[in-house]
Amino acid sequence: MSRSEVFIGRQPVLSSDMNLFAYELWFHQGLNPNGHSVPATEVLIDKIQNDIGFQAIVGSHPSILKLPKSLLKPESIPQFESDHRVILELETDVLNDAETLKNLKALKLKGYHFLLDDCKADTASEKLSTITEYAKIRVNRFSDSEIELRKLVERLQKQGIKVIADMVQNEDQYHHLKQFGFDYFLGYFFTNPTIVNGHKLSGNKLNLLQLMAKVNAPHSDFDELTDILSQDVGLSHKLLMAINHPANDVPVRVEKISDGLKYMGLKRLKFWVNLLMLSNMEDVPQELLTTSLLNAKFCELMALQSGHEHEKDSYFLVGLLFNLDAYFKIPMNEVAMSLPLTPELKEALTQRTGPMGQVLNILSVMQNQTQDAEILEFEGLKIDRISTNFISASAWAQEALMA
Repeated sequence: MSRSEVFIGRQPVLSSDMNLFAYELWFHQGLNPNGHSVPATEVLIDKIQNDIGFQAIVGSHPSILKLPKSLLKPESIPQFESDHRVILELETDVLNDAETLKNLKALKLKGYHFLLDDCKADTASEKLSTITEYAKIRVNRFSDSEIELRKLVERLQKQGIKVIADMVQNEDQYHHLKQFGFDYFLGYFFTNPTIVNGHKLSGNKLNLLQLMAKVNAPHSDFDELTDILSQDVGLSHKLLMAINHPANDVPVRVEKISDGLKYMGLKRLKFWVNLLMLSNMEDVPQELLTTSLLNAKFCELMALQSGHEHEKDSYFLVGLLFNLDAYFKIPMNEVAMSLPLTPELKEALTQRTGPMGQVLNILSVMQNQTQDAEILEFEGLKIDRISTNFISASAWAQEALMA
């Protein structure tokens, strides 16, 4: 990777009851001795605004922007709709920069909100917390001092500051941290479920998994799909509503599923049936569904751009199924064995092997915002293209859920 390259990632911020609060957009800059990283970030912001638009990436949810300090000025902030809530992340080093502090005053007057990043129990954090409405705490810093963590959360909340738990790794840690009173939780922890050995699926979930197996069977045809839909009138009604959504660009109003096949094709209908079945599951955060769509589209884009276009449907499906263990709370190998998947898809899901498995590994790195991201590569695709695919897939997932 060129050391001047920059890329963007996105992470969800969930409330204590697993509802989506906001999306954090972070801009990573490579270390550049010639100082080209900030101009490169500005170019990237312009490109996203022209090609996709930042609003498409986050929908109606607030945006938390982690920008370089030098871009914290009114003319450099990415553009959103006028009533959109934009929260800018600040690090304590802004206290030493008079020009940045001046810019922050101007941003505050324009209606921007501030978040203190990496808040600690120190003097600098305490000073900056006087102008912020949100604070983010890296919980791994307090693994050996939970009493101090609790005190810090309580102190911030007494100041009227909403507190975000950062670097939450899995569902177990989320449940533990809820006891400390955090307002929000950052990351894809909800895709790493608590697995209980010997857990048996309820009748409804077992039935759903069996239906998904029938829908995704390689040789299932329209008659079989119609038979599945006939067993659930509500599902049929939702599918017709989805087919007729303007985003699907169907030229006539479709009144029967059979007409939908004519205009959309079997593969597209199967996608919508999968989506609607997953959306009907109880005790599953809505953001998990958005993430599944992001995963599917990301994998498809990676296939199209790396010489695997003839396998794009398999890549899309493996992405859609990537987090099924989080839906059913059983190990992925058990989920995969219950579905009529090819050996390649099963190995990708359970062992992360083969080209599809490599793409799933890349997806995990992008979601977890690790430093390994800048060296990611897949069959000629480097981090700039991978990141663009991730953001494009994020926008597509937002649009698909509106259908």
